[in-house]
Amino acid sequence: MMQKKKILLLGEYGAFTRRIDHALSRFPDIECVIGVADARRRARLERETAHAVVAVPHDPHSIRRALEGVFAVINTRGPFVARNYTVAEQCAERGVHYVDPADSNEYVSGLVRLARKAEKHGSLIVTGAAAAPTVSALLVDMLAPEFDRIHEIHACLAHGKNDCRDFATARAILGYVDLVSRMKEKGRWREFQGWTRPQSVYFPAPVGRRRGYLCDGLDLDIFPKRYGAQTVTFRTALSSRASNFVLSFSRWLKRRGMLQSLPSPVRASLHAISALPRFGDPNGGLGVEVRGDKGGEPLDRSIFLVARDGNTSAIAAAPAIALVRKWVHQGVSAAGVTPCVGLLDWPELRNELMGYDIVLVRT
Repeated sequence: MMQKKKILLLGEYGAFTRRIDHALSRFPDIECVIGVADARRRARLERETAHAVVAVPHDPHSIRRALEGVFAVINTRGPFVARNYTVAEQCAERGVHYVDPADSNEYVSGLVRLARKAEKHGSLIVTGAAAAPTVSALLVDMLAPEFDRIHEIHACLAHGKNDCRDFATARAILGYVDLVSRMKEKGRWREFQGWTRPQSVYFPAPVGRRRGYLCDGLDLDIFPKRYGAQTVTFRTALSSRASNFVLSFSRWLKRRGMLQSLPSPVRASLHAISALPRFGDPNGGLGVEVRGDKGGEPLDRSIFLVARDGNTSAIAAAPAIALVRKWVHQGVSAAGVTPCVGLLDWPELRNELMGYDIVLVRT
């Protein structure tokens, strides 16, 4: 009989985690187990879906028990902030492979301290397995051969109303809004605050114009080194102007010490806006604009993944799914800590987007 590889999914088992579970569970050599924080939820999940275990993210003993017999962990339980490395550390100590979608530079910088432990035990710890920087880098790779030199890269992730990502984005933004981030602008590193400097970004139909805000992300650190770009920006656009306003106002309150994390009124507001029929765009996507020169002449190219009707989260989930599939079917040839950029090629990622209403558009 075929021996299945056990994959532990840590998350709230909302729409995003369910998407990963359903994508991996269709393969006969993969067994997905859902890690939840309490026994009551575990019992309910086992009645409704499949296997579940109790795995409390900040409790090493709980994680250690949940990792028994596990080949790899996909951790979607944010927010991914510095010092929150319990799951990754337990995986590194036990030779279990690990992947998460975190894209904060501060979080990734702290994760590097696990490199020696992961190498010793043969574990590969991967972060940034999400739309940014993994998918955005693959889009830039498509355009890069057209340039002699790349001067600027501008990326924007626009959420759709039905992809349930506004809440997760708001929680992440408010988690690091007090920190100073940095980006390269005209060849110099400059500091900025998250969720600032809004700018209109024009996506192909049916998305159209969206208002994106500067955010911290691994694109800002990786792209200047990978492509030699002198200016790199990464923006995020929520699904509606109302959601953007709620998050901007919450950021303003938190910066003045009048708000902590993501309080119930803010969560309720974002959920209410998502439910109202007149608010929000169900379409979204990921866009990258590259500016540079070719043969001494300026050149400007853009490429977009346009997702209709709530399928934007499929773009974010695809890297983790594709990477774990690759590990299961081809093995893991390295150990240590690394971002996901460079671990997948476009055909591998494209396979995980098939079946969704997502199209690639070049302009």
